[in-house]
Amino acid sequence: MIRLRELLYCMGAALLLALALFPVELSAQDRGWSAPTPLGAYWFPDVATDASGRVHAVWSSGAEGFDTVMYAARTDGVWSRAVDIMAMPQIAGGSEASRPALLVDPDNNLHLTYRYTTIYYSQAPAGGAGVPGYWREPFAIDEGYFSRMARDSKGVLHLVFTQNVQTASCRICYHIFYVRSTDDGLMWSDPVDISVQPTGAAKPQLIVDSRDYLHVVWEGGYGGSYGQLSDPTSVFYAGSKDGGNSWSRPYAFDPRRGETTAAMARNITLAEDANGHLVTAWLAIPEDIVYYQLSTDAGATWSVPAPIPNVLGIWGLYQSRLDDYAMAVDSAGRVHLVMVGRRLLEQPNSELLHLVWNGSGWSAPTTIASYAGDMPEWPRIAVGLGNQLHVVWFVRDAENLFNSDAGNYQVWYATSTTDSPAIAPVAVPDIPPPTPNPNAGKGNLPAISTPTSQIRPVAVDNAIAPQVASVLLPNNIRSENDEVSLLALAIAPVVAAILLVVGLFALRRRRRMKM
Repeated sequence: MIRLRELLYCMGAALLLALALFPVELSAQDRGWSAPTPLGAYWFPDVATDASGRVHAVWSSGAEGFDTVMYAARTDGVWSRAVDIMAMPQIAGGSEASRPALLVDPDNNLHLTYRYTTIYYSQAPAGGAGVPGYWREPFAIDEGYFSRMARDSKGVLHLVFTQNVQTASCRICYHIFYVRSTDDGLMWSDPVDISVQPTGAAKPQLIVDSRDYLHVVWEGGYGGSYGQLSDPTSVFYAGSKDGGNSWSRPYAFDPRRGETTAAMARNITLAEDANGHLVTAWLAIPEDIVYYQLSTDAGATWSVPAPIPNVLGIWGLYQSRLDDYAMAVDSAGRVHLVMVGRRLLEQPNSELLHLVWNGSGWSAPTTIASYAGDMPEWPRIAVGLGNQLHVVWFVRDAENLFNSDAGNYQVWYATSTTDSPAIAPVAVPDIPPPTPNPNAGKGNLPAISTPTSQIRPVAVDNAIAPQVASVLLPNNIRSENDEVSLLALAIAPVVAAILLVVGLFALRRRRRMKM
């Protein structure tokens, strides 16, 4: 018989030989990022977390004559089935991207804005957000496209959105408008134009800093309809130190760089670091350089643009006008940037990248996911329990990068844990679906609406995730160990064959030695 040591040696050699002869390409994660999990069709997701660590995700989708806001939650590592919490009849001639944006407040209520030519606001308890009937009757803010919310320490809700301001020189030029609510979203103030530019605006991002100052950044240029601005574009900032009563004049982060006469800027994002400084990052075009700038005086002045080292944009490979960058801050005050880009100029594929600003410098980029042909876009990030990073994005299939009607676009999720201090979770109980009320609609008793019909499962492109048959069925959700299992299954026949040959050879050799 073959000794155990000899058998283990043979197995190890067989494994190495199998990997050399039959290489298996693993998912492109490093430094602790989970394998991407598919959430559903279609695009433009957002993500937030509550005090229990539960992850809430929303995205734009639609089917059967409706444009929808899809919602799913991740509890204890398991995603719920996606449900359409808002559904709007499609406008004749095509569908509308609902463009949802999420905010979770300290009381664990979810605040949602979305669009249907008009910007709407609604909210629901975090434990019952998966039940459409628990969402408050939507409040119509105003006509618009993009929207973003923040909440200050006094409980005031602040909202910015884009709306077309037609002039003789620009028939389609969307401006940034600001409103606020002091009664938990029941009523909102009159809109105030804070961009006051003769051109348009898109992709606003809003934060409230540690002093309750408001800070807004956006992309500027002509247009803004359906989120697109024509070239050339720049990036802007405006701030308020009195709760939104007054705003600074827009400041343009100057895109004029050296001899580059066609210089532009896009994809700006903003956060406050542990030092109380503002840090912003944006893409310089056509160089594909990602610049950052700092403000140590709450936005009154800004440092000279400096490139973030070891990272490039994606403009040289894919010129999307709908992409964006995003930032979130962990419990140590470190700023986490997620973006689509490259690490090398000659790199032919796109990557979803993660970088960290520690208050004095940037980390090297790490890869969340890598794609060849297919194109990731619109990443969003949230921090849960102080040190858990949650990222969502969508992917355009290579065959239909610019043809959304025929595309097989998918929303994805990945997570990682940092070494920042963890925050203990606080229980946020689930609220069960309401039981039918026989008195619903009678007298003063309110009727609770039932969930709308589910979106049909959509097949995932085999080039992205060959082991996933459907993106909506819970038993198809991927785990961090899927690649290990797939690897074992893939090489098992090869290992068995090699072990058999090696075993027979060893046995024959032993018999010869005894002769």
